[in-house]
Amino acid sequence: MTNARDSNVMLRLCVIDPPKGVMHSLQGKDGAAVDARMSVGTTLVFEIPARLEAGNVAWRFLGEFVRTEGKTRRFVYVATGQQAGQHVEGGRRAKVDLPEPTPAMIRASGAGRLVLEASYAGTDAKGGAICATVKVDWKIVTL
Repeated sequence: MTNARDSNVMLRLCVIDPPKGVMHSLQGKDGAAVDARMSVGTTLVFEIPARLEAGNVAWRFLGEFVRTEGKTRRFVYVATGQQAGQHVEGGRRAKVDLPEPTPAMIRASGAGRLVLEASYAGTDAKGGAICATVKVDWKIVTL
């Protein structure tokens, strides 16, 4: 697992107003629930260590929780319910796309000081945990 010492980026992902009584976790590449916690209805914050590295074609995010799709899409999963290790029937996951690396991100990651933060509403229109691809705006956080 990538830890803070091996990373040059910290992704801070905030799940705003998640439904009470629903387990949330990060989902590793092996599908395992990591950093699982039960929602009490207040914001959940996941800190995800990652790396920003130059590739053959462009800069890209890498790490234990960074998934790929196609040649350029990078994202992380936040699992809920059964997929997060809760003993209930059914589970979902939110797919959160990572941003295209910018020159400012590349400079900050080179100094080992890049923190990116984003948030999304954790409850859907029916009162359940949000799922599918969620849209977020990643922002560089000043250290």
